[in-house]
Amino acid sequence: MLVQNAQSQSAPYRIEITARRFDYTPGKITLKKDEPVALVLNSADVPHGTRVRELGVGVKAGRRQTREVAFTPTKVGTFVGYCSVLCGSGHGSMAFTLHVTE
Repeated sequence: MLVQNAQSQSAPYRIEITARRFDYTPGKITLKKDEPVALVLNSADVPHGTRVRELGVGVKAGRRQTREVAFTPTKVGTFVGYCSVLCGSGHGSMAFTLHVTE
């Protein structure tokens, strides 16, 4: 049982984001610097992706698929993730916010 607790503590924090035309849910996420994260992208309709350039993270999911990417934020600040797959007329306004704190 102690081993299971140690493994669960070292597992990355899971953040699930649902993408659908032309919105991400949740739209605002707060993370801690230097703590591993598993970003899970669920596409509810058409293919979507997300990219946070300043943090060097991105993931793409096909129509009604789920994809996951692991990363560790190394910078403190507020960063915007944008849809990285052309998903229709509102694609350019599809974004979410990541707040990374100390």
